Amino acid sequence: MEKANGMVRGLKDLLEFGKLRQWVGGTPDAKAGDCRGGRARKWVGTFAVALALALATPSVSYSLPARGVTPVNNREYISVVRELVRNAQQNLYLMLYQARYYEEYPDTETNHLLRELIEAKLRGVDVKIVIDTGDWNPSNKNEYNLDFVDRMTTAGIEVWEDSTTEVSHEKVMLVDDNITVVSSHNWTYYSIAKNNEVAVVVDSKPLNHFFREYFRQRCQDGRPRHNVGEHSLESLAKPSPELAPSKVRLRTYPVVDVEPIPNRLFFPAVHTAFLNAKQSITVVQRSLNMPDRPRLKPGESALPGQPASEVNVLVEDLISAHKRGLKVRVVLDQTEGFTDSANDAAAQYLRENGVEVLREDLATQTHAKLVVIDDDKVVVGSTNWTQPALEDGNEASVLITSREVNKVYQDYVHALLQNAAPYQTVKRDIWAPTTAPNQRK
Repeated sequence: MEKANGMVRGLKDLLEFGKLRQWVGGTPDAKAGDCRGGRARKWVGTFAVALALALATPSVSYSLPARGVTPVNNREYISVVRELVRNAQQNLYLMLYQARYYEEYPDTETNHLLRELIEAKLRGVDVKIVIDTGDWNPSNKNEYNLDFVDRMTTAGIEVWEDSTTEVSHEKVMLVDDNITVVSSHNWTYYSIAKNNEVAVVVDSKPLNHFFREYFRQRCQDGRPRHNVGEHSLESLAKPSPELAPSKVRLRTYPVVDVEPIPNRLFFPAVHTAFLNAKQSITVVQRSLNMPDRPRLKPGESALPGQPASEVNVLVEDLISAHKRGLKVRVVLDQTEGFTDSANDAAAQYLRENGVEVLREDLATQTHAKLVVIDDDKVVVGSTNWTQPALEDGNEASVLITSREVNKVYQDYVHALLQNAAPYQTVKRDIWAPTTAPNQRK
């Protein structure tokens, strides 16, 4: 266990080292571990070696090999996730921000998911779940989450409630030894049945193992429910079979590599990708919040020229890309009944600096977190462009290098923009009444 514990500590440090990178200027030199571009891609020995390489060079980025990626956006997500649960052979590890069981709507997809997770446990699959029940509790999220996991612990599924002080916003599922699902989807009715959402299924043993160690860290930082055994996490290191994508009828697209960018790794990876972009950048976001000052600890002072946040730097990256001739578009959510002055302010600032800002269909929430860069890179995951998400919270996204996957998301954006219009600030009082109390969320 000493070696495993060392890997966990290394991962925790790895997830924090992005804080040390420069906010602006210069592309980080990652020669010690960079596997992107035209370089050979090789999984070097063990996961511990990969962590050591990353930790040895603070500006390093390392990408992992993958046999294929399957985008499963919007309504495609739920059928694939249910099929993966039904076909899991040995392991199902989940990190959820929001999950809800609907007593009044028994045929809701999340109800089926709950039953199928319990069935997986009963046939001998090791099912473990980390769920957010922290201090931030919008729309009674915690109550619904606790109801959902109470039903699972009764069936013997092991559950950890994540840290009370940090928002755990990840949406990740690990299946057996090689499948990783990273998405913007919550396990709620609207997210699965109505919203614009993005998700990918990645066939990669190294990526699966990376997120296993991340899962272990979330468990160790969290609070185990009463049925979690003392040595429960030891099963994360046990060998398990691989699940063939063909068994669940996945159409996989070839990829060059996949870079995991959870937590503090998101900003440096996306910042670097923006600095290196040559043709175009499209950002699709639920929330874009540019604070006017950095968050400082008591007694601290801002450094000369210190940006207000990493979000502000990414916004400036977009403006800089536009000024050097790239096609830059930002699509922000502006759903009826939802007002976000932060989105409004960011949209205005981008427009004033020449960047095209759009909103999608007013009747549909665009909850996706997506970046499409040039013709070969895509970022998909849970990370909103807010200061808490980039600098404090637990998030999970991936940076994929693949022309084929990029084309899927170019088409996704094209379809999204069929109902688009220029983003405009809309006063709240013109909207219809907000959601009825008994309506599903």
